[in-house]
Amino acid sequence: MSALTGQLTAQLTAQLAAKRAIGVYLKGRQQLIVQLMQLSNAAEHNHGAQTQIYLARFCQTLVDYLSNGYFRIYGDLLSPRTWASPRVYAIFESTTSTAMTFNDRHTRNRAVDPASIRQELTGVALALETRFELEDEMLSRSHEPQAMAV
Repeated sequence: MSALTGQLTAQLTAQLAAKRAIGVYLKGRQQLIVQLMQLSNAAEHNHGAQTQIYLARFCQTLVDYLSNGYFRIYGDLLSPRTWASPRVYAIFESTTSTAMTFNDRHTRNRAVDPASIRQELTGVALALETRFELEDEMLSRSHEPQAMAV
């Protein structure tokens, strides 16, 4: 195999791995949205026990999503130029803080108040919407050759 063929094979393999990782990440996002809706619905109808189950699932998925984004997507697939601008970083810091505050509050406190959760979920949902829009923007830029860290 020539050096050029080997280089092209390595590039294609890296691009395929990146696309697979992004697909898994977006599937995780979809799961997070479904769980947010389940939790919101249970809280809206004051189903205390069901709300608690959905809350635990949502919090775990939320932390997994944030961690996967930070370590796998931003750290491995996107160059710092793509996500480390002051504007982008401030949005990620703010949305992460909102999500982790919600998670910390509800993983430590076992008492579930559906009315309180409904109100808090509004803020979390808005933070996630902002984050998703920014992530989509970054991922669309990742298709530009200079944006990939590979």
